[in-house]
Amino acid sequence: MTDFLIFIVVVGGLILGHELGHFIAGKLLRVRIDEFGIGFPPRMLTLFEAGGTRFSLNWLPLGGFNRFAGEDDPSVEGGLASSSKRVRATVLLSGPLANILIAILAFTIASKYASPDPNQVLIAGVDPGSPAEAAGILIGDLVLSVEDEKIDGFESMVNTIAPRLGEVIELILERDGETITVSLIPREVVPEGKGPIGVTLSNPTKIVPWNEAISNGLSATYIQFRELIYLPARLLQGEIEPEQARLTGLKGMYDMLAWAGEIDRNAQRPFLTINLVGIISIGLALANLLPFPALDGGRLMFIIVETVIGRRINAKYEGLAHTIGFFVLLAILIYVNFLDFINPIPLP
Repeated sequence: MTDFLIFIVVVGGLILGHELGHFIAGKLLRVRIDEFGIGFPPRMLTLFEAGGTRFSLNWLPLGGFNRFAGEDDPSVEGGLASSSKRVRATVLLSGPLANILIAILAFTIASKYASPDPNQVLIAGVDPGSPAEAAGILIGDLVLSVEDEKIDGFESMVNTIAPRLGEVIELILERDGETITVSLIPREVVPEGKGPIGVTLSNPTKIVPWNEAISNGLSATYIQFRELIYLPARLLQGEIEPEQARLTGLKGMYDMLAWAGEIDRNAQRPFLTINLVGIISIGLALANLLPFPALDGGRLMFIIVETVIGRRINAKYEGLAHTIGFFVLLAILIYVNFLDFINPIPLP
């Protein structure tokens, strides 16, 4: 239930944030907005009305929506379609921009309060029936040394254990402020996907200054944005496998958030979950900027064409293109979610 609530809050919050970006830009630029809805219809109730906009609460708790006046009809005075190219473009870009700002905020908060300390090793998971479980190693233990070799990161721990498979080794751990010693024998035959002693490694967290956290947040946003943009080229060049770059739907996002949540709970920090919020938010921003009808990018494409040819495409044909695009996107979404069930995304 916890994972499901996190999923609703994260995905719903990101979609709502996207729509809030459109809403704020529309209001600032004096575009009429008939309704701003929290959740998706059917409508549950009207919360209040202000500035000519109905604010509603809807039954499907996944995001929200704006109902702009004259969204596809330029004959509606004060509506979106009758606004200037600059106003329309600004309103359309404001949704993806809001998601980028959310990503920066998420990465910054993760870096500030839950940034991993790479110089320390924390036990985030213990495999049942493993040497670690038999030795009494617990989730949350901090590894200080292995065979009198100080552990100052994942690499030092791996390099210290690897030459000693099948031998008795001694680990010094810190648990609840106390130092304890355990002995175990690393497995010579290691089960697939497991390690010699049967633990999942993580890092304890540290708090960093705000200037460092903001710098890290901006850097992480840029890196994720760049990786997604370069993804098609890397696929064509064979640098990554198609399975590693496949689209994921709601089921895939739920699986990723549940995976991150389990690791974070074991490590007693929300680092992976908050970072995943940033990653999903950037993905949402880029997806909406694709030049496909019904998406923000598709509507921007019509504005660009209008600018180039010097006249507006007939509103009837543009509206038809967005309607067809919507149903195509709906079909793609159903297909992607179907794949998530029959072929779940591989998780570490």
